This record gives sequence, structure tokens and C-alpha cells, in this order.
Amino acid sequence: MTLRPGTFAALMAAAVLLSASAYMAPVSAYGVTASTGKASAAATRTYDLDWTLPTAGKSGCTVCHADKNLVRIKDGVTVNLYVDSLVLENSAHRNVPCTGCHVDFAYKTPHDTVVKSGSAWREIAKLACKNCHKAEFSGFANGAHSPSARPGETSSTVGAADSSAPGKPRPLCGDCHGGHAIPSKEDSAGIEALRASGLVMCGKCHVATAANYADYYHGSAYRQGAKDAPACWQCHDTHLILASKDRRSTVNKVNLYETCTNCHKDATEGYFDYAQLIHSKQRIVDANPVVFAVNSARRAVFSAFQTIVTLFKGNGS
Repeated sequence: MTLRPGTFAALMAAAVLLSASAYMAPVSAYGVTASTGKASAAATRTYDLDWTLPTAGKSGCTVCHADKNLVRIKDGVTVNLYVDSLVLENSAHRNVPCTGCHVDFAYKTPHDTVVKSGSAWREIAKLACKNCHKAEFSGFANGAHSPSARPGETSSTVGAADSSAPGKPRPLCGDCHGGHAIPSKEDSAGIEALRASGLVMCGKCHVATAANYADYYHGSAYRQGAKDAPACWQCHDTHLILASKDRRSTVNKVNLYETCTNCHKDATEGYFDYAQLIHSKQRIVDANPVVFAVNSARRAVFSAFQTIVTLFKGNGS
């Protein structure tokens, strides 16, 4: 029997998929997921493959990645490598070939870059946005989240801890924007879902700051789903995000007028006095002498009550 060109490669791909089907992991529309359990020893065997995909572009990648059962075993954990084609086709990158972001991948299996660089391919994919979104990347690279070396640093800061989010690495493009499901500008529902995700997106690293975004007119309203309440980046900027003490920052006091008037066209000095409450409401309220006195009295009464209860228990009452 004579096989047509490319048929052997397709058959080999099918063999991989069928072999993997017994080890199905949870499926995610966003691409890669990991199961919580350990992979079986049988699933860790290595496939001796070396072949080129029969077609280039998305159709080549989906030979394998369109299968929900495509898995890989890494460190004893089953990782699902399924990519939902429908999600990708409805995203902002529907016309971008897979290698437009996965620039270090070729249409060949196994992916040598994965074998040689471990998880570095994730960092490459998450920073590939710079190839198309040059202005946005320029802002990002010059901001607080920059992956580039800063004054006094000798190398890239990718993976390094962020001083404003202890223990958390500085984010890459994909850490905030996601992967395969980035909504297009025409997807109003997707854009609104993105806006509503601010505290989840930024709060992954800036836990305390997200938690104290609770002032009356911004944070509380945002948490209740108000459409006109600002997400984090509407005040702090999107890509050129800077510490508030930096005079270039949109939330530095010298720039508050311009920032606030984006929404409050009739902003007065009172708006800027109020700005200090946006992330510090509870601290400022607690510092109020009247509130301090009331809270102190409340604590004293509660302590006295607890003492009386303890005395009664001690007497066997």
C-alpha cells in the first residue's frame, strides 16, 4: 500500500492522540491545564517520534492540539494541551498563526524547544506580544512591571519578585491578558468581562491593594458591578504603570487632575482630597479621633464582658 505525502505524519499524530486518550485531564478553553492528581507510571513512557506536521499554520497545530485528550506528563502531573479552536477563532488573534506567538515552535514534533528549555517557552509566548503591539510593549517595558533590567540590575527581571507584591514575580503580557481567549475589540461582552476582572487580575499579586479598594464611590461600586466604576487600569494606566511616588505616574498628586477629569469632567479640589480615601479608607477612618474613641470604648466593653463571663464560668455558674 502506498501512502500519500503527509499521510504517515497524520497517522503518527493519530497514534499519539489515541495513546493519550486514557489519561484525559481537565479541559480548559484557555489552553493548558494541570490535574491535581499524580500521573500514572504507564502514562510517562516516551514516544519515539520524529516527524513534520502535514500542514503549516493553525491547521498543522490542530492536528494534535484540537484533541481534548492530548496530554503531557511533567513532574508526575498530567498536563492537558487541548486548545479550543472555537475560542481561538472568536478571539482577537483569530487571524494570527500559532507561531505568531509561539515564535520558538516549528511544525515538527516533538517540540525541541520544550525539551531543551523546559518551561521557558511560556515566557517566550507571554512576551511575543511585543512583535505586534510595539507601543503597548514600550509602555510595559518602561513601567513598574518591566521585564528588562533596571538601574543597578545586571540581567532580565523575568521571574524576579516584584517589590510591590512580595513573593510574586513581575507579570508578563500573558499573565494579565491571558492566552487563547483574549477578546477582540468587537466582543463587547468579552471586553466587559475583562473590565470586571480587575481585582482578580491585579489582585493575584497586589493582594492588600486590591482588598482595600473599597471606598464608597469607586471600589465599593466596582465590587457591586457598577458599569461606571473604574477598574484598576483606568486610574493606574494600562501598560506604563508606575509607582505613585513617581512624578510620571497617573496617580501621582501632580497628575491627579488629568486622571480624575477623565471621568469627572467638573472635578474640583475636593476630588483630589477624596482621592486619598480610594485605597486608604479604613486606615483614615480608623485614624479619626471620634472613630478611634468609639472603637476603643467598644473594645473596653467587650473586654469587660469577657472578664465577667470568665468569672462566672470559674464559679461554676
